[in-house]
Amino acid sequence: MKTHIFRLGVLAVVLFCFNTAPASADWGGIDLLETIEVGSWQVREVTSTDHKGKKTVSIMKSKCVGEEVRGGERCYWLETETQAFKIKKNGERKADGERSVVKVLVTESALRSDPANAINNLSGFGKEIIIQTGDAQPMRMNEGGLFAQTMMQGLGVEVKYDFQPAGTEKVTVPGGSFQATKIKGSGSVNTKIMMKRIVVENRSTLWLSKKVPFGTIRTVTEGTMNGKPTRSEDVLLEYGTSGAQTLITQEPLSMPGGFSVNP
Repeated sequence: MKTHIFRLGVLAVVLFCFNTAPASADWGGIDLLETIEVGSWQVREVTSTDHKGKKTVSIMKSKCVGEEVRGGERCYWLETETQAFKIKKNGERKADGERSVVKVLVTESALRSDPANAINNLSGFGKEIIIQTGDAQPMRMNEGGLFAQTMMQGLGVEVKYDFQPAGTEKVTVPGGSFQATKIKGSGSVNTKIMMKRIVVENRSTLWLSKKVPFGTIRTVTEGTMNGKPTRSEDVLLEYGTSGAQTLITQEPLSMPGGFSVNP
């Protein structure tokens, strides 16, 4: 159980750090809440290339699966489903690991005041976080944002990002053609996991549209991990305004107190 909790914790940190997007950036007049309604969803394909040219692909589905009032404030349940794939020499894809699902309760005020971080750093903004890997019992973290921050401190994580608007341009992806708001910037993540120091430095460009649930239609990131070049690109495959449902159907176990980062 302790090892299982540790792995879930690392997953949360990874989601927090490596999905970082424009911090407090102007979204060019896009109101994120205008793009999200219960049942809305989008699917993106993320292709990552390491310094040896090896590629991996992940399919990510983001969706809004519910809303409720908590503590006198309206909140939304946002869920991200991710499945990674290895790419064989013949181009075929093979599932790499189990599917992960992260379901987060985010306040309306967070979505309005800092939309880029709220939607991409769910682990940092969530009032409640539920994580499930494969068919394992889902785990619940109450006051998820505070939990994630404490966990990051325990792992020595430092995150620094700076993004700014960069005009508009037309972008065509598998999910359609859009006149998009463009945001560019750079950032870094510095952490130590399992006695290994990881330093990531990135330069990213994002294209956003208020016509798409969750806004993002394309992202290109180039940078280094421990000095070795990396590149990733994600593109919108499809989206819809209704029909999304949660994949977490089992009753979650509460994350026990006294969480330790030691496996």
